[in-house]
Amino acid sequence: MEKLIYVMTGPVDAIEGRRERMERELIPAARRVGGERMAILVPDQADVIRARCPARIGGDFDSLAAVFECWLPALDARAALESALAPHGRALWGYLVTESTLASCPHVVADGGRVPGVTQWGINDKPNSVALDDFYREWAVHSKLSFDLHPTRQSYIRNAVARRLTTAAPPFLGIVLERFPSLDDFTDESIYFGDGAVVKKMFEHVPSFYDFKTAITGGMSEYRWV
Repeated sequence: MEKLIYVMTGPVDAIEGRRERMERELIPAARRVGGERMAILVPDQADVIRARCPARIGGDFDSLAAVFECWLPALDARAALESALAPHGRALWGYLVTESTLASCPHVVADGGRVPGVTQWGINDKPNSVALDDFYREWAVHSKLSFDLHPTRQSYIRNAVARRLTTAAPPFLGIVLERFPSLDDFTDESIYFGDGAVVKKMFEHVPSFYDFKTAITGGMSEYRWV
């Protein structure tokens, strides 16, 4: 099985009902080619999150229309997915990734159900001055540190980009999903962050692997299908 992540940019319709419009064609198309463990993520809480805590939104988050994740027996069948995804954004970024599950999500939902809480979704590259081997090493260091950084976080999925699948896709290296149990856990700084010493250590360490200039991050609602 291979994991594919698609990012639709340049919203072409209203956020209200976007997930429903996507799933009508997309989910059946994915199932016809063997797709499983699918998810659609939409930025439908961005305005509320920004009003409560602007720091939770980073980079050009407003350019994102939605994100789709899917496991396929072989990526050769992905054309059907890309055809179904194309109408929902002006550009389509496709990535083949390897998934590292450092903390699995405790929630099980029915097909099309919303996962409780907020999924912090982010995509990032490395600084130009950082070698690729150093990027992966320091990303792993940060992953361990992040468990103390976010005491109430419920899950942490790290996706390393193996290759780009669409010509429009920028050369990002990492896609991360971190799930928080509520908007308060995500937007209240006193809950989101743990011990101050850990926060200080994190801010000192992040530039060793993370390119702030191009990174995009923010909170999304996540819907899943088996």
